[in-house]
Amino acid sequence: MAPIVIGTRATPLARIQADLVARRLAELGVDTEIRAMSSQGDRSLGGSFAQAKGVFTGELTAALREGSVDLVVHSLKDLPVDDEPDLVIAAVPERERPFDLLLFAPDLQAAGEGDASEAAHRLATLLDAREDAAVRSVAAAADAFAPLPAGARLGTSSPRRQAGALAVRPDLVCCAVRGSVGRRLEWLQSGAIDALLAAEAGVLRLARSGELDAPAAAIRGFRLDLRSWPCAPGQGALAVQILRGGRLDGHPAMAALDDAPSRAAAFAERSLLGRLGGGCLRPFGAWADARTAGPGGPVLHEVHALIAADDWREPAGVGEAPGTVHAAASAADGAVDLDVLAGRIQRDLVESDAGPAAGAPSARLPDLVVTSGPATVQRLTRRLDSAIRVAALPATTVEVFDTPWPVDRIDLNRPRRQWPWLLVSSPTAARVVAERAAREPSWGRLPWCALGEGTARALLTAGVPPNLAARASGGEEFARYAARVLDPHCPLFVPHSARGGTSLVEALEEAGRQVTAWQAYTVHPNDDLDWPQGWQAAHARVLFTAPSAVSAFVASGLDWPGSCWAIGAATAAALQSAGVGNVKCAQEPTAAGIERLWLDEVGAQPEANRDPRENG
Repeated sequence: MAPIVIGTRATPLARIQADLVARRLAELGVDTEIRAMSSQGDRSLGGSFAQAKGVFTGELTAALREGSVDLVVHSLKDLPVDDEPDLVIAAVPERERPFDLLLFAPDLQAAGEGDASEAAHRLATLLDAREDAAVRSVAAAADAFAPLPAGARLGTSSPRRQAGALAVRPDLVCCAVRGSVGRRLEWLQSGAIDALLAAEAGVLRLARSGELDAPAAAIRGFRLDLRSWPCAPGQGALAVQILRGGRLDGHPAMAALDDAPSRAAAFAERSLLGRLGGGCLRPFGAWADARTAGPGGPVLHEVHALIAADDWREPAGVGEAPGTVHAAASAADGAVDLDVLAGRIQRDLVESDAGPAAGAPSARLPDLVVTSGPATVQRLTRRLDSAIRVAALPATTVEVFDTPWPVDRIDLNRPRRQWPWLLVSSPTAARVVAERAAREPSWGRLPWCALGEGTARALLTAGVPPNLAARASGGEEFARYAARVLDPHCPLFVPHSARGGTSLVEALEEAGRQVTAWQAYTVHPNDDLDWPQGWQAAHARVLFTAPSAVSAFVASGLDWPGSCWAIGAATAAALQSAGVGNVKCAQEPTAAGIERLWLDEVGAQPEANRDPRENG
């Protein structure tokens, strides 16, 4: 019999997984050869492109159908839930640990005092633990995320992990770091991100093969409890896929490769997702414990599931916890029925979507007016006391230029570390870039870097979390960030407003970066700009969110407010140029910065425009 040709992705981890199957087949007396190929997902680093369905499996299944390989080895969690009639999962070898790991950057300072890793375990220690010790040494999700400081940048491209993390810590900034496990660990070590979520199975396989270097092994973190943090359906399991009716259909080696408890657990998790009408992009986690129980085969001992509401990005985009539903079933309460469990999850989701009834709006005048739309206002003021009345006063409108972007300048023949980066410099730019990438997928293939938390959250809301988010409020700070974490030879693409962006480009060019910049949109003053009815300018407190908002205010001819706040240095400078004195500037353009500004300048409670009836 000719050797069995095993198809696999060309990444280091995928090769390791294929080698595991090849060695097991060799033990069964079957000759094999491995053929590695690049998948569509492996040829992309971008957040939007990476979330397309089947990008890691399409080339492998195509090779299987055309007969250039006899079987392919997938990570089971990467396979679509829906069965393909001409293909069959012939074997699920014994499952590796299905846990997620939460890993911290080496120099991360905890929320509070001390180092964020003080209570965490070294990665090498976590991976070396025996199976019984691994099950015991887990941390509940809330406890594991607690050491992260406010606004920490969390690396994960998984919607499940993003939604789950933000449900526990809505202040976190999610970055869709891409690349091999080793590359993601490098991002963590460089300080480009503050924490990383990764499947333990992949890290463990790298460690056992000698691919994990000593500095990475010294990273600290937690193993997350599967009951409070269910894994992706099928995580840790491999899928050996063959052609139905092909040369390996019914081959005894396939049955010998299969581990019945692993198959039963992984397929129960996938089946539950299928009952909920979801796919691999749904923010859904499930963990099933299947145990062998005599001649009838494995039975489900317990199942835990966690799912986020379909609109989870909307609250997460403004820094609020997205709605999630947790459900569990145990054999201790009778046989586990996946239909019953799925029905309970669906009912809880419907109730969660309904939410509490909204009360009548208060007639009290606002304590603070913010010159942006409602979503930005909600994000920036979410940490203020709920008694503080806030109003949105959109100062500008956006015009997007329908002109060609320089796609001809994209060179993906460079080494992957030198691929061009798309720099998204503001929440407005985020909306423009996300819309353009939906029309022109080439831009979705590039890695994206957001300038600041607000921009990162705007991208998340648009469904395209950035690959990295720089803590920077201007070009000089970003240039320092880029020098630290990005290859000096990678070009930077900067779409910007016709009314600004040149200072950012100039700072990057002065730092020696190769920059391609172009005007992608412009902002116009809002012609309907006016004070809330009954509010006097002398008593007004206004937070200006951009220099363009200041220009809009100048053009409106309105009287200047009695108190002017700025979200950053550029906006403060614009106010001062307009002749405004005594401008108060937030230390950082975040909800925490606005909260500190309020407490420093006003106090813990609202003081302006208080309804007299509230005094007695």
